[in-house]
Amino acid sequence: MPIASAARIGWRNLADASAISASSFAQLTPPTMLQNPHVARKWRGTAGAAEHVTVDLGAVVTIDCVALMGVNLSEAGISRIRASSADSSALDGAAHDSGAASGRIDPRYPQLIHLLPAPVSARYLRIDLEEPAAAFVEAGRLFVGLTEQLRINFAYGWDRAWVDPSRVTKSRGGQSYIDRADPYRLLNLTFGHLDEAQRYGLVEDIDRVCGKHTDILMLTDPTSPALARDSVWGRMEDVSPVGQPTYATFSKTYRIEERL
Repeated sequence: MPIASAARIGWRNLADASAISASSFAQLTPPTMLQNPHVARKWRGTAGAAEHVTVDLGAVVTIDCVALMGVNLSEAGISRIRASSADSSALDGAAHDSGAASGRIDPRYPQLIHLLPAPVSARYLRIDLEEPAAAFVEAGRLFVGLTEQLRINFAYGWDRAWVDPSRVTKSRGGQSYIDRADPYRLLNLTFGHLDEAQRYGLVEDIDRVCGKHTDILMLTDPTSPALARDSVWGRMEDVSPVGQPTYATFSKTYRIEERL
């Protein structure tokens, strides 16, 4: 049985095939932007400081994670996530209700990542967002799905870095001219003790379905009080081979580039 802090991966994003609506939106920033792979292309509401997003997954499915990337809430921002199998508004929160609370967003890592205590069966979701005194609320990418936990965690020697793609040009006089670009995180880790079931199940499916073209959500520590800091939403830079260091174990390295 895996330890609670072992990494989890979400890779089947049910939100991409769902019907998404919002309490309000501008003409060029509809809620369907939450299905756009580029986090910077956002849904933006026009109702001011409080908005909500409603999701119809099309059928009752099993989920345990809801993540909203590129959200503009501060630490004072209030969020609430509800799920229902029958109520199309999800106001009843019959399957899950996170309760309304602030402090779930760290502006340094603008992601709302909500990991449910246990998987639930639901069709409808409602995400309430409120930023006191804000002119608008916006978000860039939605993930809804079921995560899978690795039975043995990744090995020591892993790393996570901020990458600054800004271009620096030196003049003849020695001055530096900088073309600034937004930094992103790069996560590099290796699972060195995969069993046969996860090697030919989880790992094989992610390589086959997602490859380096579809984003995944890597939660390096599901028990962390700072899930946004310790999770990366992005794509694999490349599909690395699966090794077999011993008779009964397999290894897989993931190098994940955060989506902006």
